[in-house]
Amino acid sequence: MKLYFGFGANRDAAMIKAITGRSAFHLPACLDGWHLCVQQLGDIPHKVQRILRRAWGDNFVSYGLVKQPSSCVTGSLWLLTNAQRQAIRDWEFVGSWSHIVEVKANINLFGLKLLIDAETEHLAKQKVTFVDGLNYPTYLVPQAHILQIAEGVRNHL
Repeated sequence: MKLYFGFGANRDAAMIKAITGRSAFHLPACLDGWHLCVQQLGDIPHKVQRILRRAWGDNFVSYGLVKQPSSCVTGSLWLLTNAQRQAIRDWEFVGSWSHIVEVKANINLFGLKLLIDAETEHLAKQKVTFVDGLNYPTYLVPQAHILQIAEGVRNHL
């Protein structure tokens, strides 16, 4: 089992189920020391752009994380099987677009504030636009469209 910090669409149960094919236990969480950002299609590595352009045209936009000590991002802390975690890694183009990083997610459990070891994806050396990581829309693209694409990708693996 793996603990995963999901942000953006990956903080939503419907998205995790679309990517992995299964529901998962999760809690609200916050990630200190990271800043939420947005990338347009042109900001994403070229080999990934070609794949995304097939499904989205030139209108794709996505969230990412970059290290920044004075920031915080809200999301969900997921308890995932190894297979579910691998499905998310594949969906996020880990190694081609994003990279795995070990983090400490903050959760509030019955009034106790806990720091929990988890992993997530981050962006390195890419063009980004910073946005508010505390209050942000879960989906930057139409929810029904991204869920349909995630289910289609999963069903073709």
